Amino acid sequence: MLTVMLSGVFDKDKTFVDMPTSKPVNDVLTAFHKLPANATKAQVAQFVDDNFHPAGYDVIEAKLEDWTEDPPFLRGVTDPVLRGYGMSVHNQWKQLARRRDPSKLCAGCASSLLATNYTFISPGGSTSREFAYWNTYYINLGLLRSGLYQTAKGVLRNLLDMVRSYGFVPTGGRVYFTDRSGLPLLALMVNDYYQATKDLLFVAEALPLLVKEHEFWDMYRSVNITYTPNSATLSKRQNPGIVTSKVSTLGPDLFSTASSTSSAFTRPENFLADTATAKTELASPQLFSTAQNSGSLYAASEAGTMPSVQYANRTTAEVGPSLFSTATRRRSLDIPTTNPFASFTRDQLLVLGSIGINDTAAVNINSILYQAESIIANFYQLAAYGNNTHESIAYSRLANRRRQTLIDLAYNPQTGLFADYHISTSQHADIWSINSLWSFWAFSDTLPAESAHSALESLSELHDKFPGGLPNTFYNTTLLWDWPNVQSPLQHMAIQSAAKAENHPIYRKRSGSGVAAGIAQSTLGAAFCNWYTTGGSIDGVLNSYDHATGSSAGASFGSYAIGADGNIITSTDSSDPGDYAWSNAVTLWIFDQYKSQLQIPTCPNIKLNIVEHTTPTPMPTPTPTSTFSPPPPISTYCTVRRKCTHCKCRVKRRGHSMRVV
Repeated sequence: MLTVMLSGVFDKDKTFVDMPTSKPVNDVLTAFHKLPANATKAQVAQFVDDNFHPAGYDVIEAKLEDWTEDPPFLRGVTDPVLRGYGMSVHNQWKQLARRRDPSKLCAGCASSLLATNYTFISPGGSTSREFAYWNTYYINLGLLRSGLYQTAKGVLRNLLDMVRSYGFVPTGGRVYFTDRSGLPLLALMVNDYYQATKDLLFVAEALPLLVKEHEFWDMYRSVNITYTPNSATLSKRQNPGIVTSKVSTLGPDLFSTASSTSSAFTRPENFLADTATAKTELASPQLFSTAQNSGSLYAASEAGTMPSVQYANRTTAEVGPSLFSTATRRRSLDIPTTNPFASFTRDQLLVLGSIGINDTAAVNINSILYQAESIIANFYQLAAYGNNTHESIAYSRLANRRRQTLIDLAYNPQTGLFADYHISTSQHADIWSINSLWSFWAFSDTLPAESAHSALESLSELHDKFPGGLPNTFYNTTLLWDWPNVQSPLQHMAIQSAAKAENHPIYRKRSGSGVAAGIAQSTLGAAFCNWYTTGGSIDGVLNSYDHATGSSAGASFGSYAIGADGNIITSTDSSDPGDYAWSNAVTLWIFDQYKSQLQIPTCPNIKLNIVEHTTPTPMPTPTPTSTFSPPPPISTYCTVRRKCTHCKCRVKRRGHSMRVV
């Protein structure tokens, strides 16, 4: 690999490591050893051509057996423009469905592709030829909204098979991803599937493997921390004294092998970038030495692909002396006019970004694990016909303990918000990220009303400043998650957090008039406008954009940019859309959640060529064509304790409004 990577044969590192051999491995090794010691680029290229198939050779397009032309998310959407756009996004599932095809390889040939038994959905980018764990969470949401229940079940079974084989879900479906994992969202995926289908048999199949994945995070990605709870936090403990609890991190020393040397290797799919980063001469040699000597630099680069990044903490103050005062000002959402990262090179930023992660108890990771523990507890209870069991009680206690630890360590009573926590310094993170709002999605209903109010005020102000989309942080670090880049997953998290806060038992906004609906409309608008400016059109309803270029019929994008005014910057170039499947999935989820509240988006400085006399008309609901329909719940009761004959029981009896409980 080193010889091929350093030869410069490929523009992208991932290309070579995704190429299966065209000959048995022993024959390939024999041919490699015949190369001269200082092989030229041409000689290396010839070796590759003679011994390898193209990248993705053993992956083929798959047919969706449960395809439907009547996706559930469109039922109730009457506007022709919105319906046409939603159907365009729905149709893209057929372009993304893939299956592994080992029959195309010779006996003794090798591939980096992990074995999967069911159809998977590609993330969508030009180099994405396998499943991606984190992306699959959103893909699963979208498949369920499209009514593709069988496909969603197969996608989940692929991930469960990974847990069965490795003890966790690798970052992606390649051998080189099996030393790392992504955000632990599998339990949330299974729960979403259960809520859509009420398939208890699948829950019973998945439950032992959800427990197994949780054990991986508990053993290899968690640390014990001893602290004294601050009396000013939300803690209700009486004289708790010193508390020892467990929190989870993305720290590289906690990888699956629990080996201090396992993190000292470059990522094969990002080999040259990691190598260049490791060789960079930083402004602070001491910082770089610390990063290298800890054996964490390379693995931290992988951790840094998650949007819980802390670009600096108090131990790295010598790198950017002015960083911390501006960060402090930013806590009140006062965006500084001077970028504290402006003098940093990209390589310096990459290394700087890798340091704080390893010592950070991130709010989003621990909030997700709280959700997973709560879901596992509920599944144990479901398996026992609604009765508490030893296991359900144990996981409920784990969830409650994790929530309390987050409140003790990460909650700031002055701002009413959560912030990532640096373990070694016992300090909140200096750079606040909107990912810290994940806790409001996870357990907003257990927090005081003033905390929910603070979260909503922050989100409302952020949405006013960035109407085109909310970036992870507000600094232009040149990294993927930060301004001016915006990704749909973070918008989904913000919508969920705002919706939960709005639905607080005490502080409650009227449905559809709050912050969540506003962010949902903006997120849909960003996706729609980029689709339109890249050639999107709807026959008889919406003509294509006058200035669209290329042959695209409308593209989706994995991320998009916002300008200095916070509005989206639309693109007319669809040549490199990135991993767009999760953006599509969030769009379908928004359609399903907000239906009649959605309006035709307004695109900045762009006029939509809507066909004249096109007006919203009620659309009849066709007979579903899906070959699979969710089984009914085991039992359904109304509030008056009389059994319903249908799951949508809304008749009035004896003054009571009947509904499912």
